[in-house]
Amino acid sequence: MKRLVFLFSFLAVFCLILGPIAMAQEDTKDTFTLEEITVTAEKRSENLQKLPSSVSALPGTDLVAQSKITTREILESVPNVTFREGYGTNPDGNIAIRGIQRTQESKGINEVLPSTTAVYVDGIYQGIGGHYDVNRVEVLRGPQGTLYGRSATGGVISFYTNDPKLKELGGYVTAEVGTDALINVQGALNIPVGEKVAIRVAGRRYQRDGFFTAGNKQSGQGGRDTTTEGRIKVLFKPSDAFDIVLHASKQVSYEWGGGYLAGLTGGPNNIDYEVSYGQPEQGPPLEYNQYGFTANYDFGHSVLTWIGGYHDYDYTGVGPKHVGPDGEIDRSDNNFPTDWHLTQEVRLASNTEGRLTWLVGANYFEQKYENDRKTYYLYEPPNVDPALPEGLTTPTGTVFRWAAGTFKNYGIFTEETFELRDDLRITAGLRYDYTDFTQSMIFKENFASTHYANWVYPAPEDWVVGTLLDDNKKWHNLTYKLRLEYDVTPENMVYFTTATGFLPGYASVGPDINHDTESISFSVRVLDEQKLTSYEIGTKNQFLDNRLRVNAALFHYHLEGYPEALSLNDMPFGNYFAVLALPVNVIGAEVESEYMITMNDKISFNAGYQRPEVEKYPEALIWRSGTVRSGDSAAMLKVQPGNPEFEADLAYDHNFDLTDGSTLVPRVELHYTSAYYMTQLNYMQVDNGLKPYDHQDAVTLCNANLTWTSASQKYSVTGWVRNAFDEEYKAFLKDVAFARDLSNPISVTPGDPRTFGLIVNVKF
Repeated sequence: MKRLVFLFSFLAVFCLILGPIAMAQEDTKDTFTLEEITVTAEKRSENLQKLPSSVSALPGTDLVAQSKITTREILESVPNVTFREGYGTNPDGNIAIRGIQRTQESKGINEVLPSTTAVYVDGIYQGIGGHYDVNRVEVLRGPQGTLYGRSATGGVISFYTNDPKLKELGGYVTAEVGTDALINVQGALNIPVGEKVAIRVAGRRYQRDGFFTAGNKQSGQGGRDTTTEGRIKVLFKPSDAFDIVLHASKQVSYEWGGGYLAGLTGGPNNIDYEVSYGQPEQGPPLEYNQYGFTANYDFGHSVLTWIGGYHDYDYTGVGPKHVGPDGEIDRSDNNFPTDWHLTQEVRLASNTEGRLTWLVGANYFEQKYENDRKTYYLYEPPNVDPALPEGLTTPTGTVFRWAAGTFKNYGIFTEETFELRDDLRITAGLRYDYTDFTQSMIFKENFASTHYANWVYPAPEDWVVGTLLDDNKKWHNLTYKLRLEYDVTPENMVYFTTATGFLPGYASVGPDINHDTESISFSVRVLDEQKLTSYEIGTKNQFLDNRLRVNAALFHYHLEGYPEALSLNDMPFGNYFAVLALPVNVIGAEVESEYMITMNDKISFNAGYQRPEVEKYPEALIWRSGTVRSGDSAAMLKVQPGNPEFEADLAYDHNFDLTDGSTLVPRVELHYTSAYYMTQLNYMQVDNGLKPYDHQDAVTLCNANLTWTSASQKYSVTGWVRNAFDEEYKAFLKDVAFARDLSNPISVTPGDPRTFGLIVNVKF
């Protein structure tokens, strides 16, 4: 706390001192303003300050200089955006915006469960390659059902990489090294081919060990991630009216399991980093391939755009061995014979001249998948690490999960803006979606022993088979947007928006284990369709000749059908779940601001408040006792867990002009997160003392970097530190919902510790 007060006080005093100096020097220095930002959030190029919507734009050059490599790091300063790890084909599929999140895990297979935040790379849904050679990242907060359709219930995150440039030969190489064996090397080369063609080739190699293994220090390769990826883009522009960009990308990643596992021992906030997790082993490769194009034809009065993309995924092979704290060993054998998706969108948009601007379009999305996963279990006394049987054919227990299906979506949409007066405009949008989802699924087990050696289940040869789920669902959805915007002055705007969004439903199969009768049964988890209605009042402002920007918004949401996966076993452990479709109300606010104090000094402040609260819980049947409880007495957290109620980010940088023409820019960033709960808890888990383990106290992190740039702008060197105070905090828990007691560690993923690094960038 003392450090926080000191840094805030330092920044405040610094601003007070520099402010008068800046005013005194205005007559002698050139005028200066904040840089104008152009975005394509609403599928046409617009000035961010003229767009009546809550949009954040993050320049790629800033992300590199601040060593923001991962999606979580990139989004950390955006208000009311919460990143949680995804899985399977969509590692960014669990991002929440303004409290609108995907359901918490309920076991079963839900790899294709749509996310509530749509993530795009160069216009391709769930695309790859968004972490290198980045031009900008745009974050759209609020439902984007009209222009983006499903999965944009909470908002949209779009990564835009650099396109080829005609008649320019050049490129860059950026090399970064850091603690925990960090190596991050990326580069790009732009090659002109005649007058009408250009090629851009970009690539990256990323490697980092796990932060925590033994005694807070690295031991072996447990937790290591490596990614090698590349992309080629070809621009063809035969005339001023027509251009097309073709691109192809590939990504191969490896993850190392084993090593050590962090666990909560001796108290809810005491993290033990020395829980053995087996010998470090490399898992099978995660391979992604992507192909796409963007074509534009300018008719003068309007522009026709066609975006197409294909993306596939494969994670076939035997995964690394994991050893739990009580000696349980598990290992998975994965097979993905099919997993791809196809996207197509065509739209026609008018130019921005005249009183009416309009846009019409259509899209098609298809995902086809088949995957099966076998998880093999062994049990041995603690601290024993035997090899698995040859061929993984005779383990103590086996879980087999298989799913196959096709997801198709057809959409047509339109959006028009009419200028009622020079300072008053109205926008109306409408979209129709038809969704067809067909799947088959099965879940079966043959446990001879489970996690706990004293319970015995059917012999390995006697499969306990769940009923095959053959499911087909169809949805018809209409979503709308209605917006009114008013220019108070040419530099100050207010707007009001009401909009809707939707998310298709889903069903999966999961096991219910009865410890009393030593038997296993299976049930279908049904996730109902979700529908969101939003109301937002916002304002965008430029002051002091565009040296100060202040954008803010207030919002209220009503969400129907949020699927809360709640454990209803009246023991402190177990895996009997019900999926409750809940009505949720969200209220919140956010502000984003930048201030050029002087030509060389800039300060920014972002903050967000969000409170997603369940309106009413239905009655819930408690499995083991057979009693019925009111839902709010079974689920103990009425405010949805997983989203901090308040976050704030304060950053300051100063530009030192050196005598040789080079510059030196220090930057300090503080990020505050309020206390919050991570997962939902039932009443028995609360009664057995697990609630404090699920809670994360408020924490403030400090990041800083110092960048030197040569006078020619061709060379730069950056030194950086993240989490400078080395604050310890819980990022998320893995098994609080299944913890049987407090005698064994509760698995926890800690937040990143203090790390250091150095970046060298060369342009040519």
